[in-house]
Amino acid sequence: MPGERISILYNPSAGMGRALQRKLKLEHLLKHFEVRYDLIMTRSEDHLKALVREHAKTYKTLVGAGGDSTFHIMVNELMAASADVDFGMIGVGSSNDMTMEFGVDTLEKACRALKNPGVRKIDLGCISAEKTPLRYFVGQANIGLGAFVNKRVAELAVLKPWLAKRQTLAGILGIRKAYRSRNIPLPLIIESEAGRAEGEFTAAIFSNIKFWATGKIINPSAVPDDGKLEACLIKNCSFLRLARISRLANKGKHVEAGEVEIHRAPCFEVSSEKPFEIQSDGEMVKTPEGRTTFHRITFCVVPRALNLICPQAMPL
Repeated sequence: MPGERISILYNPSAGMGRALQRKLKLEHLLKHFEVRYDLIMTRSEDHLKALVREHAKTYKTLVGAGGDSTFHIMVNELMAASADVDFGMIGVGSSNDMTMEFGVDTLEKACRALKNPGVRKIDLGCISAEKTPLRYFVGQANIGLGAFVNKRVAELAVLKPWLAKRQTLAGILGIRKAYRSRNIPLPLIIESEAGRAEGEFTAAIFSNIKFWATGKIINPSAVPDDGKLEACLIKNCSFLRLARISRLANKGKHVEAGEVEIHRAPCFEVSSEKPFEIQSDGEMVKTPEGRTTFHRITFCVVPRALNLICPQAMPL
């Protein structure tokens, strides 16, 4: 029996394959901090899902080593299984916004937290269509530019792997293509207890945490255990103006821009006459039947749904 040992599920393909290079350093630190662990290398997304379901039955603590997409997949499996475990994160991926939010953004911090863990009950976001939950998220879900760029970068990973590894360049090319192909702006209606927003939007980001797109402070007032989501709505703007807003978002100053609206509420309903896609924590959202476009969607908070391991010094 695993006993008090923790399970670490390691995704070697995270970070476009760069995660594998960090495995030896991670294991060195785990031994240095005297963490008792079993580490399993995952072979595929299906293998990861199967391991989560299996290990959630026998371990009290389940840890993902990967990027935001890895954590997203694991959390959704835990929710589907109604598993009562503590969940930890070790960031070795391309985008590690979740680990940044919870103070485990280096391997040393993550291992220290696993040795002397604090457990924080955090909210999750839930994405639903026609009252049917599709996905849960720790970080964010977005419509518009973010979804388009995520999809484009995934395509580049297949067509031009060398380019996909250069995230900034790949992202810029994805944004340029979005503008040229007229995939943005999108006509959206966003309704919540905070009010109604209607018009042409470049992006709509619904967050449970502050960080997005590898460290941008897109929703500066987002708190992961306050029973609310925070929405950053970016109205239609030029490519150059968006670049300016993006630079301001590095420090959360974009909220002062005239094209940006911030709303906070437990639930948002989004609709559009034009079909749209959704990206959540690095993963494209689809229905059980495989449909990836929507005309109406709901983002709601699920209070205190996940036991998350974080440093003891963080608020619990």
